[in-house]
Amino acid sequence: MIAALSFGTAPLSTAPAAGCLLPFPPLGAPAASPLRNVDTLLGMATTLWPIIHRLSNLSPLKKELDKAVQSNTMASKVAVLRTEFETTAEAIQVALEQWKPCLPPNCSLDDKDCTKVVAEGGDDDDDGALEKARIHSIVNNALAYRHSAFVYLYRTIYGHDRAHPLVQSHAHLSLRHCAATVAHAGPMGALLWPLFVAACEAVAAEDRELTRKAFAAIDKRQGMMNIERSWDVVREVWRRADQTAADADAVGSAFPSCLGGAGKGADLWRTVTQDMGISVVFG
Repeated sequence: MIAALSFGTAPLSTAPAAGCLLPFPPLGAPAASPLRNVDTLLGMATTLWPIIHRLSNLSPLKKELDKAVQSNTMASKVAVLRTEFETTAEAIQVALEQWKPCLPPNCSLDDKDCTKVVAEGGDDDDDGALEKARIHSIVNNALAYRHSAFVYLYRTIYGHDRAHPLVQSHAHLSLRHCAATVAHAGPMGALLWPLFVAACEAVAAEDRELTRKAFAAIDKRQGMMNIERSWDVVREVWRRADQTAADADAVGSAFPSCLGGAGKGADLWRTVTQDMGISVVFG
């Protein structure tokens, strides 16, 4: 599914059925451990994967609709495709809004800080502290996926401008969760996709600093070429997006059409990777 999101193609696998994705605890986790209820790779997000699968099918469906409109296909076929696209996108948006991570027993999210998990009781020894840190990372990984899925939906699928409040708010929250994931030094093996998607839309200095820290942490942990290349792409996306914004300010708001309408620059990273002669796969 993540490869499909990387290339903008439909996933090869069929959608996972409800309940078929069960969490796999880390090796050696005690039977009574809260970690028995989570998946360290997917970040407690096994119930989110069916939604992500549906999301990964939206890009090819949108391309098919756009192609039908541009080629003056029969109005009835265009209407069918448009209805399917809009209905599916709306259903995915509702599913993302309603989704919540399945927390271990006696754990809850801090209402004041959505990146913190509050656990009742628990051991204060080294093993207990390590386990709590892993839970923090795993929960934040899951929430990063949720908010980056929103960014992908609003930016790539709906074509909102990168400055749109929905794009920026979810990008900010995703980056906060990415930073919280690495801060607790838990599992990071599946963090690149949500980090990259949110990072490409980062505008505020705070969000870009969160991005730098998160990329530095996962690069130190994994040291993979794909991570280094992704960071290079993000910085080039920032440079081009900033230049486009500067050009828009120079031209003035009276001539916005010269820079394209809403959504101009969506998936700019694909153009950047082509120009740089590299490919990025987030799986």
